[in-house]
Amino acid sequence: MNARPDMKQLLFNLSALVDLGHEITSPKEYTDRMRTALYVITGMFSIPRAALFIYDGGRRELVFLTGKGIAHLAGTRMVLDASDLAQLPRNEPVNAPVMKNTGLFKRNADLLTKMHAAVLVPLHAKEEFIGLIVLGPRLDNGRLLLMEREVLQVAAHQIATAIHNTKLFTQLSHQAEENRKLYENMRSIYHDTIRAFATAIDAKDQYTKHHSFRVAHLAAAIAHELAWSKNDVEAIYIAGLLHDIGKISLDVDLINKGETLTSREQEKIKRHAEVSYDIVVKIRLPWKDVAQYIRHHHERPDGRGYPDALQAQDLSDGGKILALADSYDAMTSNRPYRVRLSANEAVDEIRRCEGTQFDAKIATVLCQLIERGEAQKAKHPVMRKIDSEMSFPLPMDPPWPIH
Repeated sequence: MNARPDMKQLLFNLSALVDLGHEITSPKEYTDRMRTALYVITGMFSIPRAALFIYDGGRRELVFLTGKGIAHLAGTRMVLDASDLAQLPRNEPVNAPVMKNTGLFKRNADLLTKMHAAVLVPLHAKEEFIGLIVLGPRLDNGRLLLMEREVLQVAAHQIATAIHNTKLFTQLSHQAEENRKLYENMRSIYHDTIRAFATAIDAKDQYTKHHSFRVAHLAAAIAHELAWSKNDVEAIYIAGLLHDIGKISLDVDLINKGETLTSREQEKIKRHAEVSYDIVVKIRLPWKDVAQYIRHHHERPDGRGYPDALQAQDLSDGGKILALADSYDAMTSNRPYRVRLSANEAVDEIRRCEGTQFDAKIATVLCQLIERGEAQKAKHPVMRKIDSEMSFPLPMDPPWPIH
C-alpha cells in the first residue's frame, strides 16, 4: 500500500521526461524549445521560478536564455572564473547554500539572491560545460527527494545534449556557409579566367568571333533539355568555352587561311582537339569530364572522327553534345570558303547526318530547340531558365549575333 504514491510519482516523472524529450527535439525555434523544456522541469517539481543560462566560453560568462516567473533578466550575464568550472558537478542538482562559498556564487551573489536560487543544475555534454539551470524554491518550500534529484539529473542531461547539438549544428552551418562563399568565389574566378581564355581563342579567328560562347550556350541548352543536373549543365558549358583552347598553339594565318588547306595543314588543325585536352586535363577544374568532352568534340558515331576514331558506344553524351553544338555553329557561321547556312538548312543537314556524323538522340533535341527558336535567341526563356538554375551567370546580352 505504501508503494503506490511512489509508483504514481515515478510514472508521472517518466511521463514528464518523455514530454521533455519530445519538446527538445521538436521543430520549434531553439529558444522556444528551451523555454518549454524549462517549464516541463518546473512543472514536475512545482517550482514557480527558474532560469536557464548558456555558457559563453569565449567570455567566460553565463548568458540568460529563458526563464519562468522571473522578470527583467534579458541580457543578464553571470561571470565565471576558470576555477569555477572545476567546482561544478556534471548535470547533478546542487543545493544553492552548498555553493555559497564558491567563486561562482560570490561573484554573482546579488543576482542569485534576487532570483531566490534554491537549486543549481550545471549542464555538461561531451565533457563540455554547456550552461546552468537556476531553480527557485518549491511551492511547499520542501527539498527535492533522492528520486526527484535523479529524475532532474536525467532531465538536465537531455537539455545539455540538446543545447550541445544545437551549438554544433550552428557552428557547422556557419562553417558550411563560409565554405559555400569560398567555393562560389573560387567558381567565379574560374569562370572569369575561362571566359578570358575563350575570348582569346575566338579573337584568333576573324570569321568565327564568339564561336566558343555560342557553342557553350547551345551545348548547355541541349543538356538542359535532356534533364541534366545543374552541375553537369555547367560542366558542358565550361567545355564549350574551352573546346578550342588548343588553337592558341596554331598560327593565326593558318586558322584564317581562306583557300584549301594542304593535308599537312589539315593535320595541324586536327591536332587542336588533343592539345585542348592536354591543356585542360592538367587543370583541377571543379567539374568532371570536361577534358573528355573537349577531346571528343570532333568524334563521330560512325568512327570516322578524330583524334581517337571512337564508335558511338564509346562516346559520352557530353562529347556528342559538344560535337553537334560545334558543328551547328560552324554551319551557321560565314566561312572563307562558303556562306553560312540558315537555321532550316542546318536542320536538314543535321537530319541527313543522323547516326553517322551526329548522334540521333542529340540531333533530335537540337532540331527541336532550333524549330522552337530556342537555339537562335540568347534571350529566349529557356536560356534564362538555365541561367537561373545554374550557380554561374550566363551572359544574357551577348555582343555577338545568334545565327
